[in-house]
Amino acid sequence: MMSGSFLTVFGLMMTSLATEYYQILLAQGFCVGLGGGISYIPALTVISTSFTAKRPIAIGTASIGSSVGAVIFPVMFRQLQPKIGFPWAVRCIGFVSLLMAIVACIILYCRPVPKMRARSLVDWQAFREPSFMLFSVSLTLVMLAYYVPIFYVASYARTVVHTTTSLSFYMVAIVNGSSVFGRVVPYLLVAYVKPITILMISVTASAIAMFTWIAATKTAGFIVWACYWGILSGVLVTAPTSIVAHPVFCPNVNYMGTRLGMMWGISSFGALAGTPIAGALVNLDTANFLRAQVFAGCMMVGAVLLQLWPGYKVFRHDRNRDQRQA
Repeated sequence: MMSGSFLTVFGLMMTSLATEYYQILLAQGFCVGLGGGISYIPALTVISTSFTAKRPIAIGTASIGSSVGAVIFPVMFRQLQPKIGFPWAVRCIGFVSLLMAIVACIILYCRPVPKMRARSLVDWQAFREPSFMLFSVSLTLVMLAYYVPIFYVASYARTVVHTTTSLSFYMVAIVNGSSVFGRVVPYLLVAYVKPITILMISVTASAIAMFTWIAATKTAGFIVWACYWGILSGVLVTAPTSIVAHPVFCPNVNYMGTRLGMMWGISSFGALAGTPIAGALVNLDTANFLRAQVFAGCMMVGAVLLQLWPGYKVFRHDRNRDQRQA
């Protein structure tokens, strides 16, 4: 957690000094990205191993922080950059990140942790489990589509919906702000609905969102669509973490961190490739986003289909457990 926090803050500070594209790529792309990834899994593992019945709600509540940051930092940069310039605007974000990282590290450091022997970064048994692999690949398809609207919502608002430049910029904040509801509200129903059911419904709704995005060409309708997608996006990034704790995907809770890292590691290839693929499909000169929208929708449909088998295994496992306890 400390090393990830250091890389994140260091990358932001180096970004403030960057003057060439390759420098921004190394600092913001690789350093901040690597730091965020290193910090993300330990934080989720702590929550996943500290809660059982309330695990989905705990994960969703903790992940609200990323939604808050995703709203505050873009607005903060937009307000500061014209007044103090790019370098100091980025440094201010870096200082805020440093403060939050210190608080997080102190909280985790004070948490009592039983001594455990070091384990491998990879649990090779997981590759022989169809449910785990199908679920991980389905998340790869989700990630292929997930960042397409997030990256292109501002460009779409400006070139297709013809909003003001200011509103097009704040569309990203609207999406990220709406995700707060998706990170918490669905899991208030976790006593009645299984987390994997919530995820499958959300992925199905996301497929619908990608295709209905095509028809969102008016300002009011596009704002409603952005809120709708924002709520769904919140579910998509929190549900998998609570789901992977299920015995079908992680038979040994001591390997929770390893399985989480593997799951998000596999799906990260989708996050890496999705936006460049969409970039090749979008034609900004003619304001044509159709191919990227269809691509994102098809990826979501594929993800739902891949989740059918893991979902069946979860339901069968829980049914057999309930029968044994009856």
